[in-house]
Amino acid sequence: MPERSMKTRLAIAGGVTLAIFIGCYFLSPFVFLRSLSEAARTGDRDTLAGDIDFVDVKDDLKRQLGSVIANRALGIRQRKHGPLADFALSVLPAVGSQVIDAVVTPGNVAVILRRPAKRSGDSAASPSLWRGHFSWTDLNHLEGRYASQRRPDEALTIILERQGVFGWKVVALRLPLNQLLSGS
Repeated sequence: MPERSMKTRLAIAGGVTLAIFIGCYFLSPFVFLRSLSEAARTGDRDTLAGDIDFVDVKDDLKRQLGSVIANRALGIRQRKHGPLADFALSVLPAVGSQVIDAVVTPGNVAVILRRPAKRSGDSAASPSLWRGHFSWTDLNHLEGRYASQRRPDEALTIILERQGVFGWKVVALRLPLNQLLSGS
């Protein structure tokens, strides 16, 4: 009887350990988002610099801007504007790339991240980036989407990527560039 009792205890302990591991594995991005939200709220540039992969974020923003410019260029070319418009459209991606390199800093990303943290929280002191709409794209990527009820088409999306077992990093920010650039 004692041997059976020991096996039962070991099985229970193993099951509890496995359940805790799985819980921590799937809750870890939300703990990360809470920490990121607090860093954004307080303007903690060092924490933001460690939590955000700025190379990936900048590259993703450049791709987004390039896509918006290409779509607008197609519309302008279909309306048959002159060579000056074509020249401007050819220069815009390079200028946009330089602007993104200069503007995407820990301090400015904190400003971007404070917007959903303020809007969705109970108070300005309560970090709330973890209160968005989330979807797992795979076991190592989580997408958080933040939009106001008044402007659901102007969503900010944060893409997180797992780093190790429980660590996370922001690898992309999807901004509503079409709306931002059109001034609406």
